[in-house]
Amino acid sequence: MNDNNKLVQKPLSEVISEEIRKRIWNGEIEFGERLYEASLAEEFGVSRSSLREALQTLEFEGLLENKARRGTFVIKHSDEDVREIMEVRAILETQAFINASEVMTAEDFEQLSNIIDEMKKLDKTDDWNAMFDLDLKFHLFVVHLCNNSRIVKMYDLIQVQIRTFLSELDTYYKQNKELFYKEHEDLFQALQVQDKSLIELSVRRHIYHGANRP
Repeated sequence: MNDNNKLVQKPLSEVISEEIRKRIWNGEIEFGERLYEASLAEEFGVSRSSLREALQTLEFEGLLENKARRGTFVIKHSDEDVREIMEVRAILETQAFINASEVMTAEDFEQLSNIIDEMKKLDKTDDWNAMFDLDLKFHLFVVHLCNNSRIVKMYDLIQVQIRTFLSELDTYYKQNKELFYKEHEDLFQALQVQDKSLIELSVRRHIYHGANRP
């Protein structure tokens, strides 16, 4: 078989970590819940070592925590955690969006517009998991255009924590579904006009709206 036709398989631990991550984000595994290695290894049909490798990845990402003599638990965000996540996001995204606005092309704006259109299509549903995936996709796209490799690396390190926190906000946005995509339209327009003050205002307003969770 031609090497170009061979399927590239992900490491087993990566497949497991993706599945656990997805279950947490869609609510199948609750925040604060304990994870049992033996039952998960049996369910996935893998060795305990492969499972531990996956759990270590999720712990590094800030999604899990290992409590001495108690086990491994899904992180449950405290008010202090929320404050810290929002502050880091505001610092990184404000500068990233300002930088990106100076280099974005028509094709870049078209891609962002397509993401917003996808959000609008989901507005009639309750698929918050898909909507928050689009939310992070929008922000990652802009951040990766910022021409600052260190901002990109730092943002990539915390993106799982950001996405995890977003999954707690469905109740907040259910009060006004249109707010979800309208905030991204505001960000889009601020990027288009390249107004630094407006970009900062739009970024911080969007981020801190999310901090006002129930």
